[in-house]
Amino acid sequence: MFSQRYIPSLGDIASVRRTAFVALGLAVLLGGGPKPVQAQDTLSVATWGGAYGRAQEIALFEPFAKESGTVIATEIYDGNLPKLRTLIDGSGTPVDVVDVSSGTLGTLCKDGLLETIDTASFGTEGGGAEQDFFAGGLSECGVASVAWSTAVAFDRKAFSQGQPTNISALLDTARFPGKRALPKSPQRTLELALLADGVPPASIYSQLETPEGADLAFAALDKIKNDVFLWTKAEQPITWLLEDKVAMAAGYSGRIFRAAVGDRNIGVLWEGQVYDVDAWAIPKTAENKEEAMRFIRFATAPAQLAAQARLTAYGPMRKSALELVGNHPIIDVEMLEFLPTAPANFQNALKFDDAWWDTKGAALSQRFATWAAEVEAAEAARETARKAKEAAEEDKTPKAAP
Repeated sequence: MFSQRYIPSLGDIASVRRTAFVALGLAVLLGGGPKPVQAQDTLSVATWGGAYGRAQEIALFEPFAKESGTVIATEIYDGNLPKLRTLIDGSGTPVDVVDVSSGTLGTLCKDGLLETIDTASFGTEGGGAEQDFFAGGLSECGVASVAWSTAVAFDRKAFSQGQPTNISALLDTARFPGKRALPKSPQRTLELALLADGVPPASIYSQLETPEGADLAFAALDKIKNDVFLWTKAEQPITWLLEDKVAMAAGYSGRIFRAAVGDRNIGVLWEGQVYDVDAWAIPKTAENKEEAMRFIRFATAPAQLAAQARLTAYGPMRKSALELVGNHPIIDVEMLEFLPTAPANFQNALKFDDAWWDTKGAALSQRFATWAAEVEAAEAARETARKAKEAAEEDKTPKAAP
């Protein structure tokens, strides 16, 4: 599984001067001062580290501490489910709140390790929570905070005669020539292939679980089989795009954001993105469940979701938060165009189904492994032939007299 938790630092958001600047901006946004502290409680939160965690410190943890008097103590984990289980099954250091992917949320909820959440309490003055959260944002055991996605970035310079406008361009090397970078994984790659071939998002998984649908997905990939580089590290597709090794690259939205703000020749095909979400949940072993629920309501309020999105380029999972995002506080870039859940970007988007892959994806994974091996073998053969040709041409070059 690829590492997906990546937030660009953009000049080190965590530096003292800049952190102070951002915190000041958030204080203005949130308004008011902290409530009087009667007693200092501690809430233990398991979350991701790195710049993502620093953004949470700025947008969520520090403002919550000021408002409530409750100190946030973080337990960093890397998305590893066994590690997380030790934090919530009573065998390790207990935590009160966990930040988890939708797939992990479903697994832990099914296993009875999470508290049931009353989602009715997440409404706003403007309406109920069901209307404000995007589909899938509210579940029995968790409340979604942000969405990230796999989208297709492209080099504008490579298509000077006409820019691609939708996901179908991924398979159209006649109109949009050049190499493509795809994940060396069936997950998301097969979904992108079907989306690019015209299958609507609502039909992707029902298609993939049939022999005909699987054949359609691989036939779509075969259209570009000789123009594919497969990546295994999250930084590779964008690096290859910037180095002109590929003309299109399916990569993670956070990295695409960093590349696009640094190089305006990078465009994004948001149409057809495959997105996933992170959610807050409360383990049944939590020692401070009342305060945990209070924190989740705070962290998923529109203002806090907007503050986090402003720093991370992850899409807030509440519609009412989008209009509050505005510009990045450090680089002054309008963030809406880079958010997966922005209205212009969220059309024809597919919600990634981790549970489907766990239960029905084994045969597809084996078939994809064979396809990927063929792609890499063909590329290795072409590279060998290229080097042999260069060597032969060098031998033919007249040598200067000594």
